[in-house]
Amino acid sequence: MSQQRIRGIVDARPVTAFFFLAYGFSWVGWLPVVIGTGEPIRTLSFVAGGFGPALAGAVVTWLDGDSVRAWARQIVRWRVAPRWYLAAFLLPLLVVGLASVAIVGLGTDVDPSVFSGRLSLVLGSYVFVALIGGGNEEPGWRGFALPRLEERYAPVPATLVLGVVWAFWHLPQLVADPNAVYSFAWFVEELPGIVLRVVNIVGFAFLLTWIYNGTESVLLALLLHAGINTANSTLVPLPIQAITGESFTTVLIAVDVAVWVVAVVLIVGTRGQLGYDGPRNTAGHRENR
Repeated sequence: MSQQRIRGIVDARPVTAFFFLAYGFSWVGWLPVVIGTGEPIRTLSFVAGGFGPALAGAVVTWLDGDSVRAWARQIVRWRVAPRWYLAAFLLPLLVVGLASVAIVGLGTDVDPSVFSGRLSLVLGSYVFVALIGGGNEEPGWRGFALPRLEERYAPVPATLVLGVVWAFWHLPQLVADPNAVYSFAWFVEELPGIVLRVVNIVGFAFLLTWIYNGTESVLLALLLHAGINTANSTLVPLPIQAITGESFTTVLIAVDVAVWVVAVVLIVGTRGQLGYDGPRNTAGHRENR
């Protein structure tokens, strides 16, 4: 197929092309994770696959004839009103606070004393997620796909579309277990956890839409993404062994409830606009908002 033909297809369906490439780059990259390859290949595969959306965003931007430099500039757009930095850092704390209340409501005792000595874990997790463990996806999901979806759909349905695509993009990670016997019984056992995590990711998409629309900064979305993942894994007031073990399902349910409460408040509070105020240049030019 000629380059001109490829450019024509991308120009007609840039978001579809982006989704296709994001899945393709990441799922191929994660293949060693799915089949249970040993270390260090497994970790390298996990990290490499996470850059699929960003790579897809760059490729489709270039094929569509737009400026890759302007698209990438969003990643370092730091000149936004201080309240947005505050929101990026406080929203994850709000979610984990509400989740902690829900955990108690579900009959599990919390233990705030576990936070003692956890500061280095929190900081390490935040930096890891921001750079290579989730934040690195944002140039694709929010930096490329979201503004183009909002050109066609209202913010809420645009976020739902992106949230569902983003959630199922994680599917190889959600089912990857080198010790699993892949059978119908295994699938039935794992399905509730997979559904809960999909619901979780779609809910978080609304928080990320709100902060990106308010700033047009991938950097702020990256910071929020890093905060969300870090809070979920280290700031729930339970021992780490409980979060990843016997209380895992309870924590998932509690976080799902908490994030959707915050998402609904944002939707209602912005009358469904989630910070969106009309068509814009997809590279974004509004600063100091």
